[in-house]
Amino acid sequence: MNLSAQAPSLPQYRSSFSRDRVAARPYAGAKELSGLGQLAFASLWLLAFAIPWEDAITISGFGTSARLVGVVTVVLGLFAILEKGTIRRPAPGHLMIALFVISAAASYLWSLYPEGTWNQALTYIQLFVMVWLIWEHCPRAQEQQRLMQAYVLGTFVSGIDTVYDYLYHVESDYERYAGARLNANDLGLMMALSMPVSYYLLIHSKGPIAWLYRLQLILAGTTVLLTASRGATLASAVALAIVPLTQARLTGRQKVAIILTGLLLVSSILAFVPSTSWERLSTTPNALEHSTLTGRTVIWKAGWEIFRQHPFIGIGSNAFRVVVSRVLREPIRLDDPDSPAPPAHNTFLSVLVEQGVIGFAIFSVLLVVMCLSLRTMPSLTQKLWIVVLAVWTVGVSSLTWEMRKPTWFFFGLLLAQSGTGLWKGFAPRLRPAAGLGRHKTPALHLSLS
Repeated sequence: MNLSAQAPSLPQYRSSFSRDRVAARPYAGAKELSGLGQLAFASLWLLAFAIPWEDAITISGFGTSARLVGVVTVVLGLFAILEKGTIRRPAPGHLMIALFVISAAASYLWSLYPEGTWNQALTYIQLFVMVWLIWEHCPRAQEQQRLMQAYVLGTFVSGIDTVYDYLYHVESDYERYAGARLNANDLGLMMALSMPVSYYLLIHSKGPIAWLYRLQLILAGTTVLLTASRGATLASAVALAIVPLTQARLTGRQKVAIILTGLLLVSSILAFVPSTSWERLSTTPNALEHSTLTGRTVIWKAGWEIFRQHPFIGIGSNAFRVVVSRVLREPIRLDDPDSPAPPAHNTFLSVLVEQGVIGFAIFSVLLVVMCLSLRTMPSLTQKLWIVVLAVWTVGVSSLTWEMRKPTWFFFGLLLAQSGTGLWKGFAPRLRPAAGLGRHKTPALHLSLS
């Protein structure tokens, strides 16, 4: 197998388009998907659809239905790449993700929990493949928006199931509700992440599909409050920033529709959200100042002590639960099902403790690279991803999400959308002079012998 990079030709140009129009166009090397490519994209769409309710269906001896869809997606995606014969040049974000995965896998050599580190490394490899397949099979805005739609539609499954659980008094925790067998805090953040995406799709849509997005926004807001997750509620408040950030771009009719959607959301909240949810959420200010945040601050202090003992290379990926259970004031027996080892409840602390300063630096640079990649996007899409990243940051500050599918799905989608406008300085910006060929972006060609 020989890999060779084809350098771009630079034709002469003589006219230009606006920045928004440039970034909305696909990169110059994008081609129509083949039959196998369409199957690969369809499996990616199903995977995105399954993520918001990934724990709802469990296959004995295998795992969740989302895992099954993921396996099919990988197989079809790789075969489609082989059929195409080319791979896209990776963006800087992909290189940082690969470096992070390598760092996590390398920690197996010094891990205090080798079995868990091995399993986590395999998970990271699978998540990286998902990110890469999004990059390969969704080069155009059309495919990227379809993946957004899939995720938004998937939230209907877990959202409706949550409302059903409330109506029939099926609690996931004491006076809290979460459908699809999901943890209430995880479900809350999944819904919070869907809000700016659904709103973005809404203002790009007309007719019946627009009402579907309005209904999703109402369901998502109601579901977050039914979970009574304080972190997810704060993240949802951040998600609402998408409205004032984009209001200047809305027509008068769209503004009226947004106000109507807000009124329907308030009506839904008043109809479905019980007083117990409000009581729990009302304790947020006091909890931030005086309480342990349901034991989180105790875990964070223990995690910090572990980091001080292993500052540079950490204790090994996925070792936090096992190690912290030994150093808590009241050590936890891992064989006691009523007292499970606690996660870090903070993604950044989890990465810092497990992979040390080196792994944390790689993860931080990855986040910075993704933020910088927003510069290639048109204004409206840029604002969407600023809000999504802010929602994710607030949400994962109380959750361990560095290995969760939603994290890497949105990272992959962000990189794909930034890649759409990556080559705007070449062919998409200017029209080639007569007699000159259309510009092609760099691609890596695969020749099999």
